[in-house]
Amino acid sequence: MKVDKGSAVIEFVVGITLLFVVVSLGFSLFSVFPQYQNLDYIAKEMLREAELAGNTGTNVTNRYDDIQKVAGLEPKSISFDGTKYIGGTKNVQINDRIQVTVKSDYTLFSSFVGGGFTVELVATTSGRSGVYYK
Repeated sequence: MKVDKGSAVIEFVVGITLLFVVVSLGFSLFSVFPQYQNLDYIAKEMLREAELAGNTGTNVTNRYDDIQKVAGLEPKSISFDGTKYIGGTKNVQINDRIQVTVKSDYTLFSSFVGGGFTVELVATTSGRSGVYYK
């Protein structure tokens, strides 16, 4: 005859431990989505400002500081690569493309694996200028 005394207790303890590990990994993994949502918000607001101004000059960068405070996020870089400028200026002719790319770093699993590992989040959006330059 086989004796199974206490095996249910061990299975319960192992099961609860695994459940806690899975739930905490889920929280760590899914916490990246609000960060990406804020990054996307910054990119879209910067695009909107650039479309209305028709350029990517100082008024757009001033708005960038305000948007950072609202979003509660400080991206590591913002670029307007892919934007079609009027020769030698930061002005964009009406209906020409404006492209905004915002990048930020996010550390995943920092509480599990030493310092965790860093993932680069990138939000890119594009639109058209709404200002006509003669």
